[in-house]
Amino acid sequence: MATLQAILLPTIIYRVFLHPLAKYPGPWLAKITNLYAAYHSWKGDIHKDMYRLHLKYGDHVRYAPNRVLINTPEALQRIHGHGNNVKKFEGYKVLAANAANTLTLSDKTQHAWRRRVISQAFSENSLRLFAPKVRARIDRFCEVIRQHGQSTAWTSPLDMALYFNYLTFDTMTAVTFDTDYHLTDQPKYRYVIGAIEAANIRLGIISQALELTIFNIDRTLFLESAKAAWTFGKFIYKLLRARLEKKSSDNQDIFAFLQKCRDPDTGKGLSDTELSTETATFVVAGSDTTATTLAAVTHYLTHSPSSYRRVCDEIRQNFPDSTSISIGPQLNSCQFLRACIDESLRLSPPGGSAPWREVDRGGTTIDGQYLPEGCEVGTAVYTIHHDERYWESPFSFDPDRWLPPASDANQSQKTSAKRPYVPFGLGPRSCVGRPLAITQMMLALAIVIREFDFRRVDQADSWWNLPDEGSTEYELTEHITSSRVGPILCFKSVTECS
Repeated sequence: MATLQAILLPTIIYRVFLHPLAKYPGPWLAKITNLYAAYHSWKGDIHKDMYRLHLKYGDHVRYAPNRVLINTPEALQRIHGHGNNVKKFEGYKVLAANAANTLTLSDKTQHAWRRRVISQAFSENSLRLFAPKVRARIDRFCEVIRQHGQSTAWTSPLDMALYFNYLTFDTMTAVTFDTDYHLTDQPKYRYVIGAIEAANIRLGIISQALELTIFNIDRTLFLESAKAAWTFGKFIYKLLRARLEKKSSDNQDIFAFLQKCRDPDTGKGLSDTELSTETATFVVAGSDTTATTLAAVTHYLTHSPSSYRRVCDEIRQNFPDSTSISIGPQLNSCQFLRACIDESLRLSPPGGSAPWREVDRGGTTIDGQYLPEGCEVGTAVYTIHHDERYWESPFSFDPDRWLPPASDANQSQKTSAKRPYVPFGLGPRSCVGRPLAITQMMLALAIVIREFDFRRVDQADSWWNLPDEGSTEYELTEHITSSRVGPILCFKSVTECS
């Protein structure tokens, strides 16, 4: 005991009083140990905790012995934008145990060339190539909804957190690997969704406190989560092995497309290992972001009758039926639908905590404060999305904030475009799959709204004729990806609705 005290006491004194970040305010436990951050990751409220601490301490918060949160637009640009002197946080390596991917690579040169290759799969022409696969899964999703009710009645209640997960997982595996697991209409592989969510609990914890991996402590403390990681690993290994063995002569999925892509600067392509780890990441990250946002949009719409009426009018006036809906200029012209998506991403960003960065050699100055090499910094997405200095009524669902004033109709998103809005990240580390995610969201929501009216299970049949209720936040639990429940919705064909 005396030996332990002799080791811990000097460490605590140094971290609290002598560390380069000692001047920044924050919880006492956070100044001493990474376990404070790990605890809130385990709870799933790390994004909310960061928000609470900024309210208490201000724009600069010490969130761990070697980490500081900075909640300003200037810091957001300096930390996450182009030309900065920071690199990827060491903790992200736990997300790619076997091979690094663009999400985890810390070497900027390696990351840059690989991103140049991968981004080719998400060009406008590529998205058109993959569009039939996306459309087919959405059509099947709509058919499953119909099967839960009669043509003249509302369907039985459906947990849309689950069903949007099924839809986006089916879509991403089809688009990426040209395979179909039918989660939407068959239960056989639905366990994969639960395995991903459970596995990410442990990964989120150890990304905040790498010391928990010593002697495999994490695998003992979070045994069920470790088992879930093994379950998902087994699934994805079989999927990748089958796709590598499949001979394909066309570019009808992302995997085949990227096999032929080369870096335009160096001529280098992806190895099988690099290709496998990147495409596996697409499935997990891509399906989660899209499913979370689809659920959030339907949640917020069913709490705002006026917004629901407007988006229904926009879609149903632009498209005579759902078969006429496709990606392209007409769908992109649905500005209010896009505003609902953007506002939902602002209110309930799928990754709301701070994506940490490590200060590189020579240190850096942010907001006039010098931060030495090795310190870790970040701006919490949820916090800056809800800061009343940048967003009027930040907790209110207000799609109009994304639309131009009536007198300035040619300048779309004129005001909001200048505000700190980063649901897909910023700069060279931003989400490479953003174009596909937005395309899926726009197409899925447009088709569902053209096909159905929907209501929460506790709402009256014609709830959309009532006054607005006021905003109720769509709550997310964050473990790398986002866990959620609901909304619980009933659907009815628009041809049967008054």
